[in-house]
Amino acid sequence: MDVMKTVALFNPASGSVSADGGERLRVVLENAGVRDAEIIEMDPDDRKGQMKKLAAVNADLFVVWGGDGTLKDALETVGQITPNLLLLPGGTMNLLPKAIHGDKTWDQVIIDVVASPKRKMLPAGKVNDELFFCAMLAGAPARFAEARESLRRGELVKAATQARAAIDSLHSMRLDARYVDGYSFDGGRLPTTSIIGAVIGSLTKEGKGMEVAALASPTTGGALNVVWTSFFSDWRSAPGVTVVPATSLDIGNDSGEDIPVIMDGEQIEVGSRVRLTLVEEAAQCLTAA
Repeated sequence: MDVMKTVALFNPASGSVSADGGERLRVVLENAGVRDAEIIEMDPDDRKGQMKKLAAVNADLFVVWGGDGTLKDALETVGQITPNLLLLPGGTMNLLPKAIHGDKTWDQVIIDVVASPKRKMLPAGKVNDELFFCAMLAGAPARFAEARESLRRGELVKAATQARAAIDSLHSMRLDARYVDGYSFDGGRLPTTSIIGAVIGSLTKEGKGMEVAALASPTTGGALNVVWTSFFSDWRSAPGVTVVPATSLDIGNDSGEDIPVIMDGEQIEVGSRVRLTLVEEAAQCLTAA
């Protein structure tokens, strides 16, 4: 691959990218034949803004190394401007790079893609105006995930408060999902619940499109089993779960309160109503041929 200009952005705050990630990245790129790359540390306060400015340089290769949230931002910004985007796994779950590159390590991805690059078009789900490229989780589990993250950081009082709020949401939140034009189920409705999730593309049973799952009459144990890291195991096959293919869906909260949502591992603000749609061709990136 004859690369004239390369920009490589790394996020040292991601799960498996260390503080010396820039130097490690440079070494692997040079070993793959990519020299004089501009290695840049990510600005934690303005990820998307920084990416947009760098994308305007029109690099022949734009590398981003980070977790799923970082890579999601890269697809939303750089992936809609240039197809020469290379995403590297640097998080804990690495859902996005696994969907693109399989289980390869970040350094092996560089070697394989530089040797034989191929452009790949990715589908996405769209929640109101924001895209997700792997999964979305709405309702009580998003609050349980908040509590778990606080616990992981050692913030015990905050974690306890968030856990109580999550249990309250589990029993009081009533999310009503109605089809728009994408599927029909019992007259066009999923069961009213406090847990709704969606997966995209290769994560679905068919390996394409979008699937929506709802858990009827969830228990506290059931909700804890649907926190972000467990969403991709066998939860969608558990008793009481309804899974339907969809291209569009409206989700409302009967109470009028905001719906907690996690998309590609990061929490977002969506308000009390959500329009969920499938975008067949959302962004481009590079993979190995």
